Amino acid sequence: MHLTRLTTHTTQLTTHTTRLTTRTMQLTIRTTQLSMFTPLTPADIHQVEAPLNHSAWWLTLQPQHTFQQVLKSLNLQHIFSGHQRIKSSKRLHMKEYSINIRSVMQRYLQERNEITFDKIFHQKIGFLLFKDFCLSGINEAALQVKFYEEIKEYEKLHNEEERLCRSRQIYDAFIMKELLSSSHQFSKEAVEHVQTHLSRREASETLFQPYIEEIRESLRGNIFQKFMESDKFTRFCQWKNIELNIHLTMNDFSVHRIIGRGGFGEVYGCRKADTGKMYAMKCLDKKRLKMKQGETLALNERIMLSLVSTGDCPFIVCMTYAFHTPDKLCFILDLMNGGDLHYHLSQHGVFSEKEMRFYAMEIILGLEHMHSCFVVYRDLKPANILLDEHGHVRISDLGLACDFSKKKPHASVGTHGYMAPEVLQRGTSYDSSADWFSLGCMLFKLVRGHSPFRQHKTKDKHEIDRMTLTVNVELPDDFSPELKSLLGGLLQRDVSQRLGCQGRGAQELKEHGFFTGIEWQLAYLQKYPPPLIPPRGEVNAADAFDIGSFDEEDTKGIKLLDCDQDLYRNFPLVISERWQREVVETVYDAVNAETDKIEARKRARSKPLGQEEGYALGKDCIMHGFMLKLSTPFLTQWQRRYFYLFPNRLEWRGDTESRQSLLTMEQILSVEETQIKDKKCILFRIKGGKQFVLQCESEPEFAQWKKELTQAFMEAQRLLRSAPKFLSRPQAGMLDLSKPPLCHRSSNGF
Repeated sequence: MHLTRLTTHTTQLTTHTTRLTTRTMQLTIRTTQLSMFTPLTPADIHQVEAPLNHSAWWLTLQPQHTFQQVLKSLNLQHIFSGHQRIKSSKRLHMKEYSINIRSVMQRYLQERNEITFDKIFHQKIGFLLFKDFCLSGINEAALQVKFYEEIKEYEKLHNEEERLCRSRQIYDAFIMKELLSSSHQFSKEAVEHVQTHLSRREASETLFQPYIEEIRESLRGNIFQKFMESDKFTRFCQWKNIELNIHLTMNDFSVHRIIGRGGFGEVYGCRKADTGKMYAMKCLDKKRLKMKQGETLALNERIMLSLVSTGDCPFIVCMTYAFHTPDKLCFILDLMNGGDLHYHLSQHGVFSEKEMRFYAMEIILGLEHMHSCFVVYRDLKPANILLDEHGHVRISDLGLACDFSKKKPHASVGTHGYMAPEVLQRGTSYDSSADWFSLGCMLFKLVRGHSPFRQHKTKDKHEIDRMTLTVNVELPDDFSPELKSLLGGLLQRDVSQRLGCQGRGAQELKEHGFFTGIEWQLAYLQKYPPPLIPPRGEVNAADAFDIGSFDEEDTKGIKLLDCDQDLYRNFPLVISERWQREVVETVYDAVNAETDKIEARKRARSKPLGQEEGYALGKDCIMHGFMLKLSTPFLTQWQRRYFYLFPNRLEWRGDTESRQSLLTMEQILSVEETQIKDKKCILFRIKGGKQFVLQCESEPEFAQWKKELTQAFMEAQRLLRSAPKFLSRPQAGMLDLSKPPLCHRSSNGF
């Protein structure tokens, strides 16, 4: 009997194995038909981190779902494409020799006015390095930096009682203590300002503002100059070199499931490989853009996102990066995994006035930031308001936004039922006024379930527009008087009478009776509890199959030409302050520690840091640093060498070379830019038909070396032309620099 049971279990196991083999064969066959030859493994699925139960994902298939549809809906199709296969995580690191990059980067940044106290002090990484420098040994500066940080933390407090308590602690620790020791370095006016307000039990957010100004003035002088001479400034140059040399591709991200789709492309969840930061990746199809003539819209969205993404507004879906591939435009945006208000309106039902007030105040703050950047949004509706995992909202999708700083727009764009009358009236110019009308329409929908101009679920766009232009909205009796007043003010057809359009913008809404009791600083700090918290562990969006995918047949006949690609040559972008924040929140300490260890090992091997810089001191060296030289008789191999640029020559030396080689400016016929295997290079044409090619390790280095080499060459040519007779005859004291080796010259280079 036991033998029979064992045989039965063995048979069942064999059956399950056969089924599994059949599944695998079906997968392999389908993969072969699609020319996707890389087998799918559990490790691959885990690496992609699709939010589903991987062990049972085949069980969710329906007969009508093709294998390709499954892969695309789960965004797994790139696993089966060799050139897009996700690689192991990249590590963000500084190159071992980047200590020597200071000479090049300092000149590069100085020419762009980036080496000032204010520029460095107000950058995230710049401030941290300046702070480290001050804390490492300058007692006076260390105390001032600590005082500054305490004030900044104080300004974040949202409760006046908390501020009053903290202000007294700050006063005792940093002001009274120094007054008693007669070492207080700040003005009498600053002391009296704080003392007067504290005696009245007044603790406003700006209580210590006079000290902020005086601390900055104190630090920007001699202390900042010492920082510029320190290793911390060298580290700042290293970080800026990394930042300015970012060239993103799809390989820099691991892409997760699709979370949305629009007219030109799709949105995916993704993780940045070198820091682990989660983002949303919005991919627009270039062929689809060309087919629908949407190139201008895509480029406009990139410009608008770049305008509003500085300043770190927590109520706008901001952009950190933009890049493109041969067939896609990619925006890397804040990830909002809580769904949109349209989705939650359909799931939750209409919101109460109290619930709606929460969404209204955060949206108002988002619009206020946009308008301060002279951007009118033009597409405010529930579907474009996204929730984060905690329930706070952000305005998304700036495809229709417009800059009105120089010229007011007059195009009729937006969503019917939310467009302002002046937007519908062709030829009429407008500005931020349009957004306040749209806000009124959207708030009405949140509490009633439909737009005020879309009665009885009509889909007739012309009828909706007619009502927007002619009908006075009748507000329901069950609305509170404050809500009626708010919506009545926002839905005014006459712009001059509309709330938010009478000269003070968002402040007019903030002071409205509907928002009585709201502390707007608290709202900005996201201290009010959201009325709806999206379910954790769920994807608050349509199912991947429901979102669907584009029919590739639509764009089969569309060809992307060189002129099409040229439209996007300036598309790539990195928002500096957002990149620095990402780094500081993730890998900043680890990268610094790793680089410190590398430099310590160099010291232990008796290789002084900056020895190359030491050679340049006391000479007329313009710039020095590492470059790659195309070498060997057939010009096929790159050799890393350390270069010194002087007014009349270029010298270089390898790690194991005792002598240095040089190229005089007199030998050079021209300095040009060229490309070798898609890499920018500097080409010297030399007398005798020879060529000399250099390549730099980063974009900033290339730009600066090319500029300095070209200028040195041009200046040398000018001098040669101005004194031909003098140079044609050997003169006493003159030296042919192409003959003697460097080691035979004096400290002046001769």
